[in-house]
Amino acid sequence: MNEPSRPGPLVTACGRRIEVGALRVDVPGRPIERITLNVGPERDGASNVWAGLSPGEARDLALRLLAQVASAEHRTRR
Repeated sequence: MNEPSRPGPLVTACGRRIEVGALRVDVPGRPIERITLNVGPERDGASNVWAGLSPGEARDLALRLLAQVASAEHRTRR
């Protein structure tokens, strides 16, 4: 299991690499900050996807992921 503080991408069981990064666009008077997700291709090289999220969107995604984790862990304890 990858620890959140571990450097480098998270590698899933199916071999996809998920990299979390940051992007800053300097706009005069209002810089734009984005958190980036780069979901690498599967082992066969198919489908590479990325997304740029605002800090609020990234936080919302994190909360949704944590809720799904809690639900999955609860189901597996039965």
